[in-house]
Amino acid sequence: MENQGDQEVSQDDKSLTKGIRYHVMLTRLEQLRTLEKALPAVEKTRYLDWRIGLAAAAVLVIGVAAIFMLDGNSDAKLYAANFEPYPNVFEPTQRGDSQPDKRSAAFAMYEQGNYEGASASFKELLSQKEEPEILLLLGNANMMLNRDEEAKNNFLMLIRDFDGLDEQAKWFLSLVYLKSGDREKAKLIWGELGDPKITYSEKAKRLLHDVK
Repeated sequence: MENQGDQEVSQDDKSLTKGIRYHVMLTRLEQLRTLEKALPAVEKTRYLDWRIGLAAAAVLVIGVAAIFMLDGNSDAKLYAANFEPYPNVFEPTQRGDSQPDKRSAAFAMYEQGNYEGASASFKELLSQKEEPEILLLLGNANMMLNRDEEAKNNFLMLIRDFDGLDEQAKWFLSLVYLKSGDREKAKLIWGELGDPKITYSEKAKRLLHDVK
């Protein structure tokens, strides 16, 4: 029989996921607004249905997310407020590609929020060749799926075996530690990211101040 503690953890995970998805929805809506301004009329019509669906989804989840952000433990709230999946800046989806290869399909699924499909495809690609950008996005997909241990291993491998994406890997690893309650490890990473030259320096300093 499932005990009360397990039930509470399960409810926390569900609320946390909804809170994160709320922030992701808002980000995507803003990206779509920017994209729409730059598109000609024909292209705007092509993307109308997607935008409407995304807006509807955001409306459905906003109530639950708002409640979550007002309640629950402080680590969970800080995690939800600071975690936003890293964008696919490596191989953006090419519009009009009706038959993408496995690699392109994996990146497309990630962009579309199909993190389950993206995770499976990224793992297959990594079995053929380890690449830092795929490890980073796989870690983010696993975070969205609440597979925190897998995400942690992805980021640790990225830090250990590659050099180019260390800052990003450390930032997301610190959030995994925060979510799991390992504040000391998270704070150590935020201290490393405090250099003003680092992209995440302001966020890291703010979290160091907020997490006692």
